[in-house]
Amino acid sequence: MNDAIYLNAFAIIEPEDDFYIYSPGWLNVWESHLYNQALKETAKCGWGFKRFGTSKAAYAQEMLRKPDYIHYIEALEQAAEEVLQSLGAKERMLLLKSRTAFLYVDAWGESAIFENISSALHTSTIDTLPKNLLKKFAIKDVSCKMRGEKLSLIAAMRCAQDYLCWDTFDFVVVCAAWRAIPLLVFSEAALAGEAGKSRAQQRSGIHLSVERAGCFIFSRRAGGISVRCGNYLSWQDGTQTQRELYETASDIDLFAQTDTTTLRRVPEQAANVLDLSAMFGASGCLTPALSWEYLQHQAPGGTKIRTIVKDSFGGSAWFDSWIDTEREGA
Repeated sequence: MNDAIYLNAFAIIEPEDDFYIYSPGWLNVWESHLYNQALKETAKCGWGFKRFGTSKAAYAQEMLRKPDYIHYIEALEQAAEEVLQSLGAKERMLLLKSRTAFLYVDAWGESAIFENISSALHTSTIDTLPKNLLKKFAIKDVSCKMRGEKLSLIAAMRCAQDYLCWDTFDFVVVCAAWRAIPLLVFSEAALAGEAGKSRAQQRSGIHLSVERAGCFIFSRRAGGISVRCGNYLSWQDGTQTQRELYETASDIDLFAQTDTTTLRRVPEQAANVLDLSAMFGASGCLTPALSWEYLQHQAPGGTKIRTIVKDSFGGSAWFDSWIDTEREGA
């Protein structure tokens, strides 16, 4: 496939902490209302969070609402450092001296208002670009921030695919982070439930939301995981969506979904379906990247995964991932 690119290296960081169950309170009426609405729309009984910077010394209800944001910023830098160190010295030097673009991805846009921040530098890091990462990767060309809720990582991947296939850049570095801000998480879940227009009759289980930070290096140089991004399909294109996602997927071994509502009509060839949120915990825009973790560490050799992400308005985007076993074994 001429438009396939390579994910040469990646790292995903999550908190080394326990899950904490959210408890609504009368001091945050709107947040509590959205919490109850989200549970109703998604037929769940509760919500567990794993966030960077939580402290057991804090008041229980505020612990999840406003944890220490500095751990979140440090996790993004840690992911970038792990990716650089995973490259050999020659590949690392090539990356730093080549034409490299930098894309910073998050789901919410300007979200520093939800943090207890007293530093303008840290506000800029969260709301615009982490300048320390630009220096780390010696970025001299294009850098930008991309926001797209659940589809922001896939949008960055599609942009990287275009940059690389058009030979505009040699490498594209994508740094992504997802902050599990309860108010925004509940609002998004309630909206997605309304768009789905189908409620389960009986509630069961709880949602698990896990904050994660990740760094991904894409290029056309062979090595790592092969990735090919498909088109975005709007909710009006029901027949076309089925055709593009499934009828042309004879070589796909496994379909990965980011939530239980993604694959409503599962075709025969999609008998093997992986629910990334159920297996790893949901991480918003970073949930699709968990299919690479599965492909690299748990999937049998030669597996080709199609990851499908549904947005909050009924549209879908997808990408294929596989490891060339012949090349890897050479």
